[in-house]
Amino acid sequence: MKKRRFSAFLCALVLLCTLAVPAWGSSNTPVYLLAANDKFCDLPGGALPMAVGKVIYIPYSIFDRNLTGVDLGVYYGITLEHGSTVLTLYALSGMLTFTVNDGQCVDNLGNAMNFHAVTRNGVPYVPAAAVCSFFGLQYSFLPTTDRGTAIRITNPASPHMDDGNFLTAARGAMSTRYNQVLQSLAPQPSAPAATPTPAPPVSSRPPEGSNEDVRIYLSIDASQAGSDLTGLFPSGVYALFLFTPDSLSAQAAQVRKAVAAGHSVGLLIDGSLDAETTLAQLEEGNRLLNHIARIKTRIVAGSGGLSGSLRDSLRTAGWAVWNPSHRNAASPSTIQTVLGSRPSTVRMDLTATPLSSVSRVVSVLQRNGYELRQPLETDL
Repeated sequence: MKKRRFSAFLCALVLLCTLAVPAWGSSNTPVYLLAANDKFCDLPGGALPMAVGKVIYIPYSIFDRNLTGVDLGVYYGITLEHGSTVLTLYALSGMLTFTVNDGQCVDNLGNAMNFHAVTRNGVPYVPAAAVCSFFGLQYSFLPTTDRGTAIRITNPASPHMDDGNFLTAARGAMSTRYNQVLQSLAPQPSAPAATPTPAPPVSSRPPEGSNEDVRIYLSIDASQAGSDLTGLFPSGVYALFLFTPDSLSAQAAQVRKAVAAGHSVGLLIDGSLDAETTLAQLEEGNRLLNHIARIKTRIVAGSGGLSGSLRDSLRTAGWAVWNPSHRNAASPSTIQTVLGSRPSTVRMDLTATPLSSVSRVVSVLQRNGYELRQPLETDL
């Protein structure tokens, strides 16, 4: 009897120890991997699809062809309006505008959608199936037994493999990413405590001679643009696109492209007008912007500048005034002259700069380490 009890106790002990040791490569957390057409996507910060309830959400950056290398035919823009993040997804077939903080979404006709965006670690995510259905993309949920689940977004207008062939061809790439995710989820062994060594004091300013503390904001008048100006600015550089209210109807495509590329949009008015006339023009400009791209702006600039009294009236009415500190034509050879005194902030209007030189000017600013910031109403 005693031997039987001891044997039963020993078996129970072995079973308990076995259950206490996690199997290598297993995870209680579902792993979702993101693919666009025939490529798996490696997005900034390792952003991956996630499930909220029973709905799969994907990072908005899946629609950034510069990050994924795949053009899904849908583009995006992000703005900050009155402290709320507004994400716009845009294609030739329509537009979705997500007011992320308020949990709202409307289409280009103003119809309220029955889905919304969410954020994780400050990154907006959108519901994959709903967004794909709206823009005519194909959404696939592809679970596997040993490599997680592939969330695949495909563009019917682009050649691509069917789901079965894709999973076979991408087996290695999927396995690698799956194992990397598992490793990131595994608890790390704690290091032995070490006696902290006092760190040397760190200066809050960049090293002497560095340009990192010089903030540069860029703008350009797109009212008479005959070509797509968004191509002048590389990925990660966002300018302020200015339009006169009476040019908006003719420049509707330019407005949509600017919004889809993530640039800010502002209204350009005649600085010689009185406050009442100016505010009426701005109201009409916002009405047109809302019709064209489902956005409103609170940024205003004056052609040739604004008088002090008009500027005060606009600010009292809640407008952020864009007042460039440099309006003359810029070129790579004049950058040092413009920034030689190392001002802390430069608002550079590129309207007078030949279009053939804009890209080179931006490249010089980037190479020299200046901080290029997007002009937002909260910064003006």
